[in-house]
Amino acid sequence: MGTKINMVAIAKPFFRFSSGDSIYLSAKAASRCIRDAGIDPCDIGLLINTGIYRNRNTGEPAIAALIQKKIGAYSRKKIAGEINPDDSKTTFSFDLNNGGCGLLTGIQIADGFIKAGRIQYGMVVTGDSEPFQELSVNFNFESAAAAIILSGSEDPGGFSFFRSYFFPEYKEEFTSSTYFGHLKGKWGKGNILLVRQKETYLDMCVKCAAESLFRFLNEAGISLNETDLIIPSQSPAGFVSGMKKRIGMNDVFVEIIKKRNKELHTAGPAFVLKKVWDDNHFKTSKNIVFMTVGSGISVSFALYKN
Repeated sequence: MGTKINMVAIAKPFFRFSSGDSIYLSAKAASRCIRDAGIDPCDIGLLINTGIYRNRNTGEPAIAALIQKKIGAYSRKKIAGEINPDDSKTTFSFDLNNGGCGLLTGIQIADGFIKAGRIQYGMVVTGDSEPFQELSVNFNFESAAAAIILSGSEDPGGFSFFRSYFFPEYKEEFTSSTYFGHLKGKWGKGNILLVRQKETYLDMCVKCAAESLFRFLNEAGISLNETDLIIPSQSPAGFVSGMKKRIGMNDVFVEIIKKRNKELHTAGPAFVLKKVWDDNHFKTSKNIVFMTVGSGISVSFALYKN
């Protein structure tokens, strides 16, 4: 059994200058994904949320549980007033924190559940927004969310190989934390998000990703010339351009051209997937490589075959 992408959907704030709400946007993307896939929300056996920057810094309950409630992914027996932990229609949900690589990590976990025959459909949802509007320092991520539905298939193809590589020597290149204090120009105190990104972070991401890409392709048993499509992270800004310059193969890398100076964080690769899904580039490509990079520095890959 192979794990294939059943559907992908994205969501952004309706108003251009809206700060958005990561929980609302994630639920919106998930609902769209279920609708476009033509399945019942109760058929989602596993729901994983991988967003990092959450509305109001919500930690508990899990964002995945809130999304699950909003989209109506309940056990049918639970709706009828009966709770049965062994019911195959019960949706299991949880949050997973792995920065810019979280989306692929979530897909890898769902892939394991599907191939083990534990679930029929899995969903990975991710979204980011400024936790408290105008209460952050150096926060340059766009409010955006995305959802991907995965399903099992008896046909060959789908996700076939996952790998992650880590470069802890660069762990201080990108960090984010919150503190309670006073923000210059604002009245009173509050929970302030502080994002620190060194000037060398982009170059280090490109360096680590380029080294890891060739290692991954070698372990996966394919060459760069056999790769038809690369779906990469869209953060940090300039990452895709840097990879093109270092690797070449400009037609293989896909980039979302931004009109505003804002980055797509954890949802970036899904926005690329949506683009190539809609223009049929995804379905006409044989060997597809998903490539994500994030703080750590961590680099994750997945090979998808059509």
